[in-house]
Amino acid sequence: MRITVYLGTGGVGKTSVAAASALAQARAGHKALVLTIDPALRLRTALRLREGVLEQQVDLEPAATGELWAALLDVRATLDEAVHLYAPAALVQPILRHPIYATIADSLVGMQELMAVERIDQLARRGFENLVVDTAPSRHALEFLDKPMFFADLVSSNWVRLVGRTYKFVAGSGLASLGRKSIDFYQRVESILGANLVRQVLDFYSIFVSIAEGYAARAEKTVALLKDPAVTEFRIVTTPQKAQRDARYFVHALEQRRFRAGGLLVNRVWDLPAEGIEAPGLAGEALEWYRAVSRAHRQALDAVQREFGGRLGVIRALPELARDIDGMAALERIAPLVFP
Repeated sequence: MRITVYLGTGGVGKTSVAAASALAQARAGHKALVLTIDPALRLRTALRLREGVLEQQVDLEPAATGELWAALLDVRATLDEAVHLYAPAALVQPILRHPIYATIADSLVGMQELMAVERIDQLARRGFENLVVDTAPSRHALEFLDKPMFFADLVSSNWVRLVGRTYKFVAGSGLASLGRKSIDFYQRVESILGANLVRQVLDFYSIFVSIAEGYAARAEKTVALLKDPAVTEFRIVTTPQKAQRDARYFVHALEQRRFRAGGLLVNRVWDLPAEGIEAPGLAGEALEWYRAVSRAHRQALDAVQREFGGRLGVIRALPELARDIDGMAALERIAPLVFP
C-alpha cells in the first residue's frame, strides 16, 4: 500500500496536483483514489464528479491499465459508516437516533480532522492500493494528524473511561452512589450547561463509548501508517514566490511530528524558452518582463535545491499552464511531471 499526502497553503494548485498524482498512478496500473478533505470541494470541479456520491470511479479516455477513483470527505457519512461497522448491532439505531449524535456529526469542532483519519482507514479496508490525500489549503493542515491523537489520548484517560462506563449505573442509582468530588463536578457542569443537556450528553457517551474507543485504536494505527516512510510520503506544493518559506514551515512541522517530508513540488513555474527572441515596442517590454519573472523563478528553485536538496527526495518544478485546470485533459498534461 502507498499513501501520498499533499500539503500546501491556499492558491498553489494543491488539489490539481493531488488529482494528477492519482491519475499518474492509475496510468501506471494501480487502483488509486484521491481523497480531498478540503471543504472547498475543488476536486469535484477538477474531475467533474457527480454530487451526492461518496466515492466514484473516474472514466479515463483512453482507458488506463489501473483505476482512478475520487472521494470527497463527508463527515456525517463517514461517522455513520463507523457506527454501522463497529457498534454492537443492538446499539446502532439508538446511537444514530440520539439527539446528541446529529450535533456531534454536523457541528462539533474538529470532526473534519477526526473523520479524515477514519476515512483513510475505511478506504484502505476497501482495497485501494494507492491513496492520495488532498489536505485543506492551510498552514493548519496538519491538524488532521494532531486532533485524532489528542482524541485518542482523551478517550484513554481514566476519567473519561469511568464516566462512559458507569453513567448508566449512576443515572439509575442517583448521585448518592458517587463520591463527594464527583458529585461536585457533575453539579458544576450541570449549572453551566443545564442538567438536561449534560444528562443527554452523558447518556449518549455511555452508548457511544465503544465506538469512541474503537476509533481511537484505529486512529493510532492509521497515524502509525502515516509515520511509516515505507508506506507514506508527504509532499509540499508551493509556488516559486513562496517556495523557501513554505518548505521551511512544512518540513519543520512534519519533522516535529516525526513524519517524513518526501518532496517539494513548485507549481506555476514560468519556464518557456524566451532567450534569443526579440520583439519591438510593447511586445518587447512584455517579453523582457517574462524573462525577469522566469529568472526569478529559476533563482527560487535553485535556492530551495541548495537548502533542501539533501533532506527531500523529490524537488520538482511544474510549469504554469495557459489556463486553469478544469478537466481531465489538463490533469493528463501534468500527471507525468508529478509522478513520472
